[in-house]
Amino acid sequence: MILMRILPGVLKELLKHVPTVMFEAVDWSVLAHELPKLSRRIIKKEGYSELLVLQNSYLRPFSIQLVEDALKSVNLKHNAQAAEKILALYFAQLFSPHGLFLDLRSEGYQIDGEILKWHPSGIWTQFKPEFSLGLSEIYDGFYLEDQRLFEAGLMKIGLTSPHWPESDRKKLSELFKAHFGSSLGSMVFDLETFKKSLLRVADFMLEKKVKISTDFLYLGIALVTLYSSLEISEEPLNVKGIYLSVRTKLQTK
Repeated sequence: MILMRILPGVLKELLKHVPTVMFEAVDWSVLAHELPKLSRRIIKKEGYSELLVLQNSYLRPFSIQLVEDALKSVNLKHNAQAAEKILALYFAQLFSPHGLFLDLRSEGYQIDGEILKWHPSGIWTQFKPEFSLGLSEIYDGFYLEDQRLFEAGLMKIGLTSPHWPESDRKKLSELFKAHFGSSLGSMVFDLETFKKSLLRVADFMLEKKVKISTDFLYLGIALVTLYSSLEISEEPLNVKGIYLSVRTKLQTK
């Protein structure tokens, strides 16, 4: 793909784990419009300092501190504390009104007592309100075991259509749930397993001629980099418990 060749190098590195067929479902004219903005954020750190300040205030209740200077990274292997904080960071950022830093790879984390310090890279975005609301409904629907809410979220982010047969909506719902693992018990993160489930979703979307938004691609970056960090830890995490804890803190802010 010609456009893929002109993506910023850092972005190509982050997207290498996203199945190629996913790009066939992207509205490339929209992504082409995004490229100059992405390049400025990656190369010139446009908007970086402003988002860092806003996100620091937003993340304070989670004992997460963002810093501009590079950090000596903590060893994540068998570090349950760091892994839990990184997962909480991912969930909390999804609901930030300010935007989110997308690159959650293992470099740049440090533990200082109860605080996770993080030096984010310059890759950030701000989801459209409808996409953010859809994500909220998907995660709430999954972890609260509300199937109707889960399916409503999938429709809001554009992955299903009310015009599809019910059997197709159900199939996409089940494929997407594979990303989450079990809603009960602990989960060990494995990037290859995640990539296989993403490939099945991508193949189905291609079959249904679904056009995904750039927001969905950015979410893919956040998820791929999250998995790449958490699989290093090899720690089983109570994902549902961490998610519900984040949601509770957000509701009481």
